Amino acid sequence: MSLLTLVIVLCLATMAVLSVSTAQATFAATERQASFTDDTYKNETAAQRFVAGVDGVLNEVRSGQRTGTSSIAAIAGELPALAASVSEDGVAAQASIEGAVVHATFSTESGRSLEIELTVKNGRTYEITQWKATTQWNEEGGGETLWSPSA
Repeated sequence: MSLLTLVIVLCLATMAVLSVSTAQATFAATERQASFTDDTYKNETAAQRFVAGVDGVLNEVRSGQRTGTSSIAAIAGELPALAASVSEDGVAAQASIEGAVVHATFSTESGRSLEIELTVKNGRTYEITQWKATTQWNEEGGGETLWSPSA
């Protein structure tokens, strides 16, 4: 009877250790996913603000508040201010213009980035031609230990 009790206690102890290590692994994965999602939303918010700024500049051109200025010239003049205005909450913004195409990249320290491209049309409107989220691969990782023999 004592041998059976000893085997049961050893099985329960093994199950307890496996349960704790699985819970720790799940917690670490959940934390990484939460950070990833947070950075994605930060980039999306910054990009939406940037597009709203470009739309505001084009609206001023359409309404005649910027007379004698083409749509492209008006946007080019405001690009540095637009990029700086959305660079907050850990998001870095870079913007450039080539012809009638506005390129902007929003990135966080974690390597998550969002690249957008707006094509300015003749009627002083724009079309979103690219909206691509990417992640820069980091071989080093965050150093999380999912399981260690000492746990």
